Amino acid sequence: MKIAIEARPLKWSCGTGIGNYTNSLICELNEIDRKNDYTFLCPDGQPEKYLRFSRDYTFYSLPKDDRREEIEIPIWLSKEKADLFHLTQNGFRIPTQCSCKLVVTIHDLIPYFLPEMVRPSFLRRFTTEMPVIVERADRIITVSVTSKKDIISVFKIDPDKIVVIPSAPTSAFRPLPKSETKAWLRKTYGFNKPYILYVGGLNPRKNVAELIYAYAKIRRLLPGGQSLVILGPEGKHLAKLRLLGEALNITPEELIFPGFIDSAELPRFYNGADLFVYPSLYEGFGLPPIEAMACGKPVITSNVSSLPEVVGEAALTVNPYDTLELAGTILKVLSDDSLQSDLSHKGLEHSRKYNWRDIAEQVLQVYRDVV
Repeated sequence: MKIAIEARPLKWSCGTGIGNYTNSLICELNEIDRKNDYTFLCPDGQPEKYLRFSRDYTFYSLPKDDRREEIEIPIWLSKEKADLFHLTQNGFRIPTQCSCKLVVTIHDLIPYFLPEMVRPSFLRRFTTEMPVIVERADRIITVSVTSKKDIISVFKIDPDKIVVIPSAPTSAFRPLPKSETKAWLRKTYGFNKPYILYVGGLNPRKNVAELIYAYAKIRRLLPGGQSLVILGPEGKHLAKLRLLGEALNITPEELIFPGFIDSAELPRFYNGADLFVYPSLYEGFGLPPIEAMACGKPVITSNVSSLPEVVGEAALTVNPYDTLELAGTILKVLSDDSLQSDLSHKGLEHSRKYNWRDIAEQVLQVYRDVV
């Protein structure tokens, strides 16, 4: 079987959920599959810099260009005699003419459910192209039962066309020695206080402003005097969150924005935290809570979309629109050592249900079934 995979998210979406998903899948297929041949669609002619695939493979270099893609992707697939093409980035740039089967991973339908929270240009593209993607795909992989239900509800398609295969943390997310972690955080980032952690995007859908409002209400009541550390990329959303902190009279020592953190450093930030909070309004899967659990941290997250499904009974869930409930739950966890210990233990056990070896095996079975 000749398997073609859209690998351009490795560079275009590095450090994001889709980029990490694509990278982890390719790395694990490299480990478990010795029977099939692989070819990759890459953004440039130097895949060795970002494509972690040690076996022999071929690749085609193609930058982002709608006109070229429509012509060249089908030619590449035909010349490679590919049996299937897996598009991991929600199926965008799916070819209208194709000589092989098409497998698409649709991570979520955020523009359909929260249209006011995405860029107008992306909203137009998503809602224009997604009906075509769903129709053209021979099989759809999605990352949660919730997302499967959303796809069926919006597009009225046969449920048998959709396979639920979750995402997972990499093996780097695990408990680390506390003393070494705290020493590294102190030396590298100047952290001298215990802290509550958020990791993820900073757009309004992630609801980080609500977390800051909740923190403002209880920061002087926290038993360890915890700071709030928010990891996310620089940009207009970060600037607005900084202004919100200032308006609420939260000091820079209390509300800390280290910026975008390289994936290799994230496990240290998780391990150094007392509590992880993820108040997102909508997620197709929501990987950060599982990453935090894999590091042995207690987790609070939202009770909406896929998040209750993903965290199960191993986290506390709250109404993300209720500032007082969020604030009260944070204070409750940090004031109760027994509850922290219980959540940490449950979370660590729960996180082991999600691993890339199982995921890659399931994806490989989808490839076999489709071909």
